[in-house]
Amino acid sequence: MTDVEVAIPTCCNDGKTIIYTLKALTEQSYRDFSVLIVYKPTPGDRTAEAVKSFQDRLNIRVIEQEKGKIDEAMNIIFQSSSADVLLTTDDDEIPDVNWVKDHLKFHEKYPEGGAFRGRVKKKTSDLSVRVKDNMVKRFIKNMIYSQYSDQFRDYSGYLTIFGIPNDRRKNAYLPRGGVMKTIALTYENSSFKKQVYRDFRVPGYSLRGFHSEDLICLHAIRKGFFTAEIDGGWAVEIERKEFGSPAESLSTPTSQRGRIGVIVEHFLFPYGAYLEGFKPRRLWLLKSVLALNPDRVRKEASLLGVSLAEESISNQYPPSKVRENLLTALEKFYQKYSM
Repeated sequence: MTDVEVAIPTCCNDGKTIIYTLKALTEQSYRDFSVLIVYKPTPGDRTAEAVKSFQDRLNIRVIEQEKGKIDEAMNIIFQSSSADVLLTTDDDEIPDVNWVKDHLKFHEKYPEGGAFRGRVKKKTSDLSVRVKDNMVKRFIKNMIYSQYSDQFRDYSGYLTIFGIPNDRRKNAYLPRGGVMKTIALTYENSSFKKQVYRDFRVPGYSLRGFHSEDLICLHAIRKGFFTAEIDGGWAVEIERKEFGSPAESLSTPTSQRGRIGVIVEHFLFPYGAYLEGFKPRRLWLLKSVLALNPDRVRKEASLLGVSLAEESISNQYPPSKVRENLLTALEKFYQKYSM
């Protein structure tokens, strides 16, 4: 019998959307799983009460996170779980009734698959932003963002020579009932074999945890597994603000500050790839291309990320030092542009 656990990191939710996530878990077609909630309390937050109301219907354990950010929350999960298959979801997701069953089915079907991403019906606002970004950047990406090595030849979402994740749109076809190899997973709807997550820890060099899922994929690939999106495991993302929760979240920022932070962390990722044994190459070329961006703010944000990555790799900074430098650099950036 496969041991299965569902993990949910939560903070500042006030119990307003996580109740729908937990309700969906009570309705799963596959019921033999436990639930691990890593909860970071905030003053007046009622998440603990919301979780307690489900303890007679779900096998729940709660670990209180005393400090740190999303990276630290995920590390608590990876360190605390011992399940054969670990599923992760957010506190604003509603998993489909066959969500657990689908993930487990693909892990059994593909023993060499180390991590899988289920499909997510995104909020309309998120979709519109991503389509716009893809249309602007597609040509340059396809021209110069070559794959890091032949390991990523048949990957749709892959690692580039610059140590930055990218998507190959022409290969973005998910076969019916099959998988599409990618390193672009997301903790809002993913699952991991024990052999992958048990010795992985998020380095904790970022502020928003952006792309940290890509790091566990690189970890899995280095261990001989593949990572992929599956045709199944559906979940629906809740519109947080409709339930009285803050619209701004770490993964889907709505403020100008938040969007700039994501850009900087995206181009800081070569440092993370370096930590997982994928040393970036030709960062000088990447900087030359980024300097062509007519949008001054976005250009400077992207160049800031690459420069921080170069400095951190060259000086072999530990993740804590990189996070400290990132925070300082972002504050200066925000002040410069009065954000």
